[in-house]
Amino acid sequence: MKTLSAPLSICLGITNKCNLNCRHCLASSTRDNRDLTTEELLGIIKQIIELKIFDVSLFGGEPLLREDFFIIVEALNKPWISLSLNTNGTLITKELAKKLANSPIKTYTVSLDGASSKVQDPFRGEGSFKKNIEGIKNLIEQRCSVFISTTVTRYNYRDVENIVLLGKNIGANRVRFNEVMYIGNAACYHKSLIMTPKEKFELLDRLRDLKSRFSNFITGSLVQVLDIMDEIEQNKHNLDFPLNIPSCGAATTKCAIRPDGLVVPCENLWDIIAGDLRNASLYDIWHNSSVMKEFRQPLEIEKEEIPECNKCRYLRLCYKGHRCIPYYLPGNKFERKELYCWQEDVVRTN
Repeated sequence: MKTLSAPLSICLGITNKCNLNCRHCLASSTRDNRDLTTEELLGIIKQIIELKIFDVSLFGGEPLLREDFFIIVEALNKPWISLSLNTNGTLITKELAKKLANSPIKTYTVSLDGASSKVQDPFRGEGSFKKNIEGIKNLIEQRCSVFISTTVTRYNYRDVENIVLLGKNIGANRVRFNEVMYIGNAACYHKSLIMTPKEKFELLDRLRDLKSRFSNFITGSLVQVLDIMDEIEQNKHNLDFPLNIPSCGAATTKCAIRPDGLVVPCENLWDIIAGDLRNASLYDIWHNSSVMKEFRQPLEIEKEEIPECNKCRYLRLCYKGHRCIPYYLPGNKFERKELYCWQEDVVRTN
């Protein structure tokens, strides 16, 4: 695979701090790490500008907790950069929304994991839903482009229709439904997060109905699963070994920078370190890191590594090219397979 001269997009983590402690947080392992200073961050932004990276997404923790937030935003104010913000929305007052609306930020991805406090608060923290919705409404009032992002778990899989209807009602641009990645907090709380296969199929039925009614208003990795499931039902997938899992966007078109200056292939591979920007350039890490090179190559899995998966009709669903899931599964890491399996008869860890 030919390596791009630089990533097309980058997820720029600017703080480990957060005012919530969500049970599925993928970045919880770095919560106590030191954030980069303003000077260090501006140095990294200078590299991003020099490399002509087109898309930058500000990430956390909760990015709005940084006192120098607007200094960082203004430093990224270049004509070729499409700037977005990932936020939990709970800190966005009417006054802050006005300031954000006049900034270079073009889109806002706001986490929302329920259509009521009863559903969301046990998952994200007491009072989070009320503040969450207020923040989203304040952004929409300023005509900001808002994408609602929902991580679907046992807490909320029956609430997906209500989330879509709420998003429509308050004027969001889109609702995104994504799978859980069992890293960070989710690895600790997996017992309460993981859906059974029966629940997963119930969720897909709900999403299929929503997709037929709301079309492109709903999106995300779980919506993509619908297409894969259709192909499985039509027997379009070859189940022969070795499984060849192609590269995805991680390390090929994008990467992520953690708030402590460490570079990872993507935000879903938060603890897979490709390099350290405190002693290497982003250009060098992108081109020379062995981790980056690994993720640019197809991943081959032999039958002997996953004998229990042999002849399973859902094999291609579990290994669909979304490399952050297969990366954790083969070989000695495969004991967590039951977290993702679609088969009813798989013994699950309690």
